[in-house]
Order: sequence, then C-alpha cells, then structure tokens
Amino acid sequence: MSESLRKITKGAVIISLVFVMGSIFMPKTQAATKAWSKNSKGQFVNDKGQVIKGATMKGVDVSKWQGNINWKKVAATDVDFAIIRCGFGDNLTSQDDEYWEKNVAGCIKNKIPFGTYLYSYAKTNAQAKSEAHHVLRLLNGRDVYFPIYYDMEENAQAKLGKTKVGKLATIFMNEIKAQGYYAGIYANLNWWTNYIPGSFGTNSEISKWVAQWDHNLGYKGTANMWQCTSNGSVNGISGRVDLNFWFGAYNTSMFKRKVAVPGGVLVTRPAQAKIKSIKSGHRKLTVKVKKAQNAVGYRVKYSKYKSMKKSKSKYSRSRTITLKKLKARKRYYIQVRSYNTKIDGKRLYAVKWSKKKSKKTKK
Repeated sequence: MSESLRKITKGAVIISLVFVMGSIFMPKTQAATKAWSKNSKGQFVNDKGQVIKGATMKGVDVSKWQGNINWKKVAATDVDFAIIRCGFGDNLTSQDDEYWEKNVAGCIKNKIPFGTYLYSYAKTNAQAKSEAHHVLRLLNGRDVYFPIYYDMEENAQAKLGKTKVGKLATIFMNEIKAQGYYAGIYANLNWWTNYIPGSFGTNSEISKWVAQWDHNLGYKGTANMWQCTSNGSVNGISGRVDLNFWFGAYNTSMFKRKVAVPGGVLVTRPAQAKIKSIKSGHRKLTVKVKKAQNAVGYRVKYSKYKSMKKSKSKYSRSRTITLKKLKARKRYYIQVRSYNTKIDGKRLYAVKWSKKKSKKTKK
C-alpha cells in the first residue's frame, strides 16, 4: 500500500531537556497515553491522544513485506485482529503472497480473528473475476472472521472512470459473495472520494475500509474500518506495520462463511463435532456425539490404526452411531466431523475433525 509523507518536528535542546526531566519525575498516573492505543478509560486514541469515536477494535494488516511474524507476541499486545494479504492480481500461483499460509496458521494458533485482502490490477471484467477466484483458491473453503477486501489503488484503474471501477469491484464482490463470504473494498480517501461510485459508500452490504494516514478520519460516508498509519509498531512484527481500527459492533460469527443453495437459502458451515462417549459391545462400538451448532449430520471415521490409514466412514443424522461387524477384542480409533445440508451434491463440512478417541471391542 502507498507510502505517506511524514512530518518531523524539531525542538530546542532546552525544551527537550525540560521534557525529559519532566518525564522522569512525572507520576505514572499522569504518563502520556501511547499513540494509537487505549487511554485510562479504555478508549482508543489517535497520535494526539484524542479519542477515536466509534473505534471498538485495533488491528494490523500484513503481507510478505512484514516477513516472519511472531504471532504469539502479537496476541499478547492490544491487537485484536489481522487482515492478511493473500496475493495480488490474476489467479496465478506466482502471484500468491508467499507468507499467506504462514500468517493464517499463526493467527489460528494464537486465536487472532483474521480477514484477507487482494491487491487488484484488474482493468477488464475477466481480470476482476480471475482476481476473485485467486482469493477463493487460497481460502479453499476455510472461514475468515472479517470481510474479504478488494484493494483498489492503481493509477491505471483510476483512469477507467467511476463506472468501470464500480463494475470491476461489483464483479469481484459478487464472485466472493456467491461462495458465502462477506466482501468489501479497501481504498484511500482520494479513491473513495473521486473514483469509487458514491452508491458504494451508502451500501450496507459492502464493507468499507478507508486508508487515511492522518490524525483523524475525514471520510464523509460510514466507514467500517480505518487504516490510520503505515508507521505502526507492534511487538512480534519487525519494522513498521499498518494499524487499523474497526468501528461498531463485532463478534467472530459475523463474517463466517455462508453458502447459498438453489432457491437462495443460506447454509452456515457447522461447528466442530466432539465425541461425547464410546460404548464397547460384541464386535461393535456405539459412538455418541455432542450436538454441533448448525450441523444436520455427522460422519464417523474409524480405523484399526492410530494414523487412521485404511479408515472407513459411516454417515448419520443421529448423534448416536453404532459401528457394527468389527473385529472382536480390537482397538479402534475414531474421529467425527459434522456437516450441513448438501450443496450441489456435496456436504458442507466443519473445518476440522474432532479429536481422536479410541476404544476396544468386546469378545
């Protein structure tokens, strides 16, 4: 994302000395609030110490330019979320962000909610569609917890005019929404003012991420997220990083994937299943599963091997599943995965299998 002009102020030596001495003897309760963090009242403030009205969460956006990130350290800071670049341009593996998977894994492991963005070069409808498929390929059906953003800031796109820019953005977002995700646009204030169609700014179905590296956001519409600086500092991230603030309500289920089925019904990906108990019988095992939210059925996978090789599966809409015709006095390893209504002949599964459990059959 583009660089900003940064102002450097110089003070007289005597003023600096007074400031330093004052800092040394200033009581802790009077210490200045760190820029772009929370004040003593729990309110987010800008680099002038002024309250950022409506800001409820603080985040970073990252790409390969941040290199290896220690997400465990990031999670221990006041950062609430991350927006991760997945790539740029057309659906080519050479244009994937090389740190995408690593950053996603780091956020998942450290329970940091994340969304994603793709930097656009599209000038044709076909390219906009390809860029959407680029994102979808890398997501591979996984859930994200913030919208998927289309990063529009290329001069070549600006020259196309508002109507064409709006068309490209609409094509991209429609492809994303068709797969059950929530879409939005990232652009700087100049773009939102002069190149993005005005109707986008008032459309509640489009998430609006506005970049303006300044003390306050001057966007006239209703922004969902503000990128306030590219000069942020966060423990766990080497060098500078973009800082962002989310406005308004948020919960982790707001932007989880929903899939449209014929007839326009939306189907939500089910929660991960958990095995409640396994009862042993003569050449059989009865598996009881805890109810998983949004699940209509369960797939039970079982194997004589801990590695789950040569496994077999049984599907059931009941949460009590009996596995029959097993070998007597043999230990079996079992996992369960919840699923929702079939989409075009395929089940919509939970992202993960349950934890593995085992039980020995009786004689």
